[in-house]
Amino acid sequence: MKINTSAFIDFIKARWSMIVTLIAACFIVILILLYVVGLLLLPSEITQSSGVVIFWDQ
Repeated sequence: MKINTSAFIDFIKARWSMIVTLIAACFIVILILLYVVGLLLLPSEITQSSGVVIFWDQ
């Protein structure tokens, strides 16, 4: 099966804005997931209103 290069380039040119939007959305989702995993897996440091710092070790 041979891929038609010009047809592929035309496809990219016609939908470049949608492709860029999807890539940006995936990047944001990956960053959010990394942030959530970091909160869940790393020892949390919680500061209460009294100013006492509690180290939450799981």
